[in-house]
Amino acid sequence: MKIDKKEFFYLSNILSLSRLVLMIPILYLLRFQTQWANIAVLILAILAAATDFLDGYVSRKKNQVTDLGKIIDPLADKICLGVGLIVLVIYRNFPIPLVIFLIYRDLMIILMGWLIFKKLGHPTASNFWGKANTTVIAITGILAFVRLPYPYLSFFILMSYGTILVSGIVYARLGQRILCTSLRSKILYWGVLILTTAIVVFWTLNFKFI
Repeated sequence: MKIDKKEFFYLSNILSLSRLVLMIPILYLLRFQTQWANIAVLILAILAAATDFLDGYVSRKKNQVTDLGKIIDPLADKICLGVGLIVLVIYRNFPIPLVIFLIYRDLMIILMGWLIFKKLGHPTASNFWGKANTTVIAITGILAFVRLPYPYLSFFILMSYGTILVSGIVYARLGQRILCTSLRSKILYWGVLILTTAIVVFWTLNFKFI
C-alpha cells in the first residue's frame, strides 16, 4: 500500500479526521452538566455523526476513494464511539455490556483488518453492516444523552446489540474467507472467536444489559 501525502488533504479524509477533533470539545463540555453545555454537546455530536455520512459521499463524488480513507474512516468511528459511550457510562448510566461488546467487536475487527492487510497488501473497505452498526449506536448514544425515557431507549439499545452481533458475524466470515485456507485453520479460527466471545459474555453477566 502506498499513501500519497496529498491524500491527507482530501476533503473526505479531512471530514473523517474532524470527528476526532470534535470529540475534544464534546468530552470537555460533558463535565459541566449544564443546559448550555448539553446543547453544545448535542450539536457537536450530531455534527460528528453527519461527517460519517459526508466523508463517504464526498470520496465517491470526487473520486477520492483511497486506502488511507479506508483506514481513517472506520478507525475514527471506532475511537469516537468507544470514547463517547464510555463517557455516557459515567454521566448517563449507559449499559456497560453494550460498550464492552462494541469495543470487543472493534478490537477483533482491527486485528482481522491488520491480518488481512498483511495478506492482501491493502485494507478492506467498510461494509453496509459496519456502517449500520455505527449509525444505530450513534443514534442510541445521542438519545441516551438527551435522557430519552428507558422504555423507548431500550428499543434502540436492543437494536445496538443486534447490529453489533450481525456486523461482527459479517466481519468474522469475511476474515475466514480471506485468512483461512484449510479446514484446520477454519476450525481454529472459529474456535478462538467463539471462546473469546463466550468469555466476554460471561464477564458481563454481572452488569445490567439494558
